[in-house]
Amino acid sequence: MKAATRLFACVLVGMFAASALGQIEPGVPGSYPSVAVKETPHNLNNYPAVTGTIPGNQVCLPCHTPHNAYPDPDGQIHQVLWNHEETDVSFTMYTTLSGQTGSGPDGPSKMCLSCHDGVTAVDNYGNPWTGELVGGTTVMTGPRAIGRDANLTDDHPIGIQYPADRPAEYRAETSFDPGINSGPGVRLVTIDGVKRVECTSCHDPHNNGLGRFLRVPIQESYICLQCHIK
Repeated sequence: MKAATRLFACVLVGMFAASALGQIEPGVPGSYPSVAVKETPHNLNNYPAVTGTIPGNQVCLPCHTPHNAYPDPDGQIHQVLWNHEETDVSFTMYTTLSGQTGSGPDGPSKMCLSCHDGVTAVDNYGNPWTGELVGGTTVMTGPRAIGRDANLTDDHPIGIQYPADRPAEYRAETSFDPGINSGPGVRLVTIDGVKRVECTSCHDPHNNGLGRFLRVPIQESYICLQCHIK
């Protein structure tokens, strides 16, 4: 009887251990999986309509280049050596309850929407030697094209100033928890000296370990509670 009890206890412990293996625990960065960009959809070599067309199967090339970076409409070269055609869509932005309306995609958000607008070709990037666009034709469709119809009114606001002056409702940036590999979790983007919420505040385009390129887990609304006090 005692042997059977011990056996049952061992099986039960084993079951719990197996269920915990690989389980994501919000607030415990060591439990967050890490998946490098080459293993994600952001490696356009994995994008069915583009597969085999990128010179040397370069993972970074459709977004970044060491030479002849693609300038934004203001003629400025991005610090990330941007290599992709930028969206020129005029989006309708989300308006917050306090009346704050996003000023429009800028910085990293504009880069994200240069594929996710559903208009700009995902394979329209620059030749690293000449800087000329290669003339892609593959346009993103479906739910990943979040800016289709130039509509961002049904998505989390971007391009807005973080309301740090409302401490009863929003956490201080210094309290944001770390993300994958104990690196940056949710973070604000400084544009023209203003701390703003942009796409990369919640998403890390280079690591898809948590799915949807999230910086911290969505479980238990953990990512929401980084900013919002509820």
